Amino acid sequence: MKQVYPILLILILLAGCTSGGGVVVEKGDTVFVHYVGKLENGKVFDTNIQDVAENPVVEKTDTFNKHTVYTPLKFTVGAGEVIEGFDDAVIGMKEGETKEVTIPPENGYEWREDLTQVGQRVAVLDKVESVTFHDLTKATGLTEFVVGTVVPWREWKAEIVAVSDETVVLKSIVNTSTINTEVGSFDIVVDTGTITETFTPKEGAEIKTHTGKGKLSIINDTHFLIDFNPPLAGKTLVFDITVDTVEKAQA
Repeated sequence: MKQVYPILLILILLAGCTSGGGVVVEKGDTVFVHYVGKLENGKVFDTNIQDVAENPVVEKTDTFNKHTVYTPLKFTVGAGEVIEGFDDAVIGMKEGETKEVTIPPENGYEWREDLTQVGQRVAVLDKVESVTFHDLTKATGLTEFVVGTVVPWREWKAEIVAVSDETVVLKSIVNTSTINTEVGSFDIVVDTGTITETFTPKEGAEIKTHTGKGKLSIINDTHFLIDFNPPLAGKTLVFDITVDTVEKAQA
């Protein structure tokens, strides 16, 4: 009996360890998970659960996109393949377990000032200005320039008043005090020799630049901001995570 007792004890202990769930996730393991990602207001911004994605009752963010294929998310824990807060959340979970985790921006998507640009809302332009052939062709698509021709220029039109070897002299023709666009409005004031243009961006309007797509916002009376941060930057995220499968790291 002395030899049997330790074996029985070990079996009892093992049974106790496995009765509470499956394999426990550790750093270095490969996991397969399903998730629902939400903002603090409850709106879903991403999920790999088809029933949630296609449920019209579930509120979604404006940036929500359905997946082409709905499969578990596979990643190696601790390898930096997902955001830090998500990575940390699965450690200690078991196969089949579901839990909700709240991830602050510093462990998710931090807002970065270096991904922004500041622009001036007010510009004072010369009513008559000299433009190179190259710049005017780029702006209008024209390749021939004749005095007296009216061409599209800036947010209005301009008349060609002189042509030299490599430049064209334009005189702006402004017949409006306000110009409305998809990204905001321009208030125009014409003086004797200048045009003052004040830009009022639409809050949150998307603009395309040579560095990518950004969102507009007003800073103050003189400046506006173009924000190239991703939509989730600076936001607290809430995830419902279910661990489907755990592949233990090789020893």
